[in-house]
Amino acid sequence: MKEEFKIKNAETSDSLKNESQNDTANVVKLIEQIAERYPKKNALIDHSKKITYQNLNEKANQLAHFLQSRGIKTSSKVGVCIPQSANRIIAFLAILKTGAAYLPIDGDLPQARIEMMISDSEIDLMLTVDSFPDKIKSYENICVPINLLFEDKSFLELSVETLPIPITPNNPAYIIYTSGSTGIPKGVIIGHQSFSNFVQYQADILGLSNESITLQFASPSFDAAVIDIWTPLIKGATIYLYPNNKIVGEPLLDFIINNNIDTIPLLPPMVLASLPHNRPIGNLKTIAIGGEACSENTVKNWYKKIRLINSYGPTEATVAVTNYEFKTEVNPRIIGAVMPFTSLLLLDENLKPVIEGTVGELYIGGDQLALGYLNRPEDTKKAFIKTPEWLLEQSNLKKTLYKTGDMVLLREDGNLEFFGRKDDQVKIRGYRIELAEIEHNISKLPQISNAALKVHKKENGLPALVAFVQLNKTNDDEIKSLQNIRAKLQQVMPTYMLPDKYVIVEKMPITHTGKIDKSILKIPDNQIKNNSTPKWKEDNLSEIVKHIWKDLLSVEAVEEHEDFFELGGHSLLLAQLHTKLPEPVRNRISLPELYIFTTISSFVKEVEKRMLETEVSQKKKAEEMVNELVKDAELHIDFTVNDLPDPIVLKNPNSIFLTGVTGFVGSHLLEELLQQTTAKIYCLVRAATPEEGLERIKKTFKKFKLSWQSDYENRITAVIGDLSLPRFGMDTENYNFITENIEVIYHSGSSVSYVQPYPLIKKSNIDGLHNVIALAVNKKIKYLVLLSSMGVFSWGRPFTKKTWMYEDDAIDQNMDAVSRDLGYIKSKWVMESIAEKAKMKGLPIINFRLGFAVCHSTSGATVMNQWWGALIRSCVKLRSFPLVMGLKDELTTVDYMCKAIMHISKKKEAVGLNFHLSPLAENDVSLTDFCSKMNEYYSTNLEGMEYHQWLSQWKHDTNLPIYPLLSLFTEDVHEGKSLVEAYENTYYYDRSNTRQFLADTNLTPPIFDKNLMTPYLKFMGIFKD
Repeated sequence: MKEEFKIKNAETSDSLKNESQNDTANVVKLIEQIAERYPKKNALIDHSKKITYQNLNEKANQLAHFLQSRGIKTSSKVGVCIPQSANRIIAFLAILKTGAAYLPIDGDLPQARIEMMISDSEIDLMLTVDSFPDKIKSYENICVPINLLFEDKSFLELSVETLPIPITPNNPAYIIYTSGSTGIPKGVIIGHQSFSNFVQYQADILGLSNESITLQFASPSFDAAVIDIWTPLIKGATIYLYPNNKIVGEPLLDFIINNNIDTIPLLPPMVLASLPHNRPIGNLKTIAIGGEACSENTVKNWYKKIRLINSYGPTEATVAVTNYEFKTEVNPRIIGAVMPFTSLLLLDENLKPVIEGTVGELYIGGDQLALGYLNRPEDTKKAFIKTPEWLLEQSNLKKTLYKTGDMVLLREDGNLEFFGRKDDQVKIRGYRIELAEIEHNISKLPQISNAALKVHKKENGLPALVAFVQLNKTNDDEIKSLQNIRAKLQQVMPTYMLPDKYVIVEKMPITHTGKIDKSILKIPDNQIKNNSTPKWKEDNLSEIVKHIWKDLLSVEAVEEHEDFFELGGHSLLLAQLHTKLPEPVRNRISLPELYIFTTISSFVKEVEKRMLETEVSQKKKAEEMVNELVKDAELHIDFTVNDLPDPIVLKNPNSIFLTGVTGFVGSHLLEELLQQTTAKIYCLVRAATPEEGLERIKKTFKKFKLSWQSDYENRITAVIGDLSLPRFGMDTENYNFITENIEVIYHSGSSVSYVQPYPLIKKSNIDGLHNVIALAVNKKIKYLVLLSSMGVFSWGRPFTKKTWMYEDDAIDQNMDAVSRDLGYIKSKWVMESIAEKAKMKGLPIINFRLGFAVCHSTSGATVMNQWWGALIRSCVKLRSFPLVMGLKDELTTVDYMCKAIMHISKKKEAVGLNFHLSPLAENDVSLTDFCSKMNEYYSTNLEGMEYHQWLSQWKHDTNLPIYPLLSLFTEDVHEGKSLVEAYENTYYYDRSNTRQFLADTNLTPPIFDKNLMTPYLKFMGIFKD
């Protein structure tokens, strides 16, 4: 692992480093210097009242003398509960001049919160105004109404000279109370060195000078106020005080324009989202945002109009530790790189560096750390931990690290990307889910203004995800908007991350710090309860299905013509739907068939039709399916091959066309192509633009822990298209360019589903292959490397009575099993049959039959919702596994297969051959073997159980990862056996061709031992260490 991925230390500029070592650089001294340099310049403008730097400094000095006369000294704490005004800032500065620490208290906070802060902090005095008697009545004995004080004759006679009080780096400067989202609010103590370091650096980041005009917007209790008060003042800028930060939108923008404001030092993202972005913005040039994640739509609306800076940091590290200016990439989760005086580390739960390219918890070290929590030594000890000895030995880190609880990723460009709070990770349906990631994906949708996610307990006690969304246009049709939101999210997120319920809110509730207040978001009462399902009668099926839909989809009304998936349905809900149907109905229609009959009207019509017909036998159904598959296996493209391309292009291609690049195998194959060739690689990807397509590829690499090299963008071209469409949906010019320039095609793309029926899958898989073959023979003949599956042999052993299948065996002999198998397996059989016909016509094809790509052998990366992983996680949760002997899936690793494909496909002798990328027979791991190994290696104590006894444990548990695949375990495919049972004692596979072509390498099929299984199980979250 590279050292820079373990520790990110920022270099400190010499000027800042030198200043930070003495007391001349503290904020008070810096402002006094500005007052000497620009005495008549306006520092603060409060309504029509203007305060020059000389006025500010002298008034603060007078107040400091008064405070000293009241016993305020270096160790004191002084509260400030003053409404938005110049007097508030004068009070802050005066307290700092005495050497004491100020505690800002927002008068709009609830009285209980104000009283808690005063009591907990044990302040010595409080500066306030006479209009706050009710909220601080209990503390009148320590309150000084500053508005009355400033009118007092004796006060006006106090000295305007600076107090001769030295301020040392570790003197407390201010105390900010955290929001209390993880418990009781705690006072964070910030020292002068941290305060000064941050303010100076941030002022430079914002580009502030004595000519700047800035906005002071933030609540004083929010540490954003540290930025928008002190960064302008140390540079001699002019600050306009916004009178009421509850009024946003048009009035705020008018204020900005009318006062020629050019810089907003910090604005909550929710407030920025409220500003009209399609209006002139006057002199506004720079805005920094922070406090919570910004929506992508808001970033897009603003980043080209102004300098938009994303500032990130916890209160415990003095406001912010990173900044990121949006220039070309608008991902709002990017929070930037480390700033001076700071060290950032990404560590796991054992305080060890995370693997490069993976998400870890952020720890912060350096001079910006707070001094601790006020009067809470135990909390301080938990959050501000001792730096591990191994880190002290390797770096110049200090002895304390702050544990942020934020999950971040270090990107290839050196910037950090935020992935939410560690305590926002929830486990639902067996998957560990980041709420922030789902919120981010929802907020990206164009019709969404803001989104927030909460976990709600259903009546059965199971957790459910509830998405609260605010629409951009309040007059939009809410039902259609929700349908569109659901449909869009299904395209970008796996099923297990989709919200169970959506609630449209007119306006998001906001805390006094400008963040979304999730505590106020509630599910309306009329959406919580549902009546019981009507009893089954032959004439009320439509009523029953409507009721089930409304219950599952959380909608108040359903029309018979509406589509289940357009209303937000997904595979998990479909499994629940099938379970809830009356038994006579379930017996007539299978779970996969529900993917076809997706409206109530079509479903009821089909069921009623089948109720009147004599039930067709399994054998008859299989015969009908065989006929359909044979018919679909016809080659629809006529071509002639006169001359084969030069085989040198296999070994040293100039240009390659790759499909399936955002899939598990396809992405790893792309990595091998990039590393093993110098070719330009054209990747077919579904996206709106090539830039978006490239970003999808990058995100896929990141998801599977693949390293993205800086030169990849020069070699990859994202070709926008759809595999299932003629010419991939490309225009003539682009298609012709591809056909004329491509030399080799690697076809990895296909739709993989364990529940969808054959009619739905064949369009993308079978039509897709026809389109690929059309490309391969257009203009010039191209080599085609086809990725097929060991599944084309299905579970045919009961019919063929054979033990082994060889690479050159005809796949037709297993048709009795294929016709009863998954829709996906049927499609792979048809695809390979079509490819065989194309090969017979002379098309140069190399065919690889892949085993099951369980994971990457070292990183453990896997597809979280794939069948095998879901099964293993479910077995762990149940602490048992089914005793289906010989249930195996040709388990292997994705990196082994892709390296083998790369090596073999470069050889001209491979053309026309089939290659089995399966495990050695002696290492072919069954489910029983896998679970036994887990018991041996990790003491999991998984119990082997009789199949139906095991099934009865979970077939009604909708929260189990395997539940969406329930039909594989329950529906009869042959002689009373489910598909899972039918795969008992399946074939072993010969791999003579593969062995021969890999003889000159050290590539061998992986063995599933502890070294391989551990990273895989860790990646899935089964084990943490």
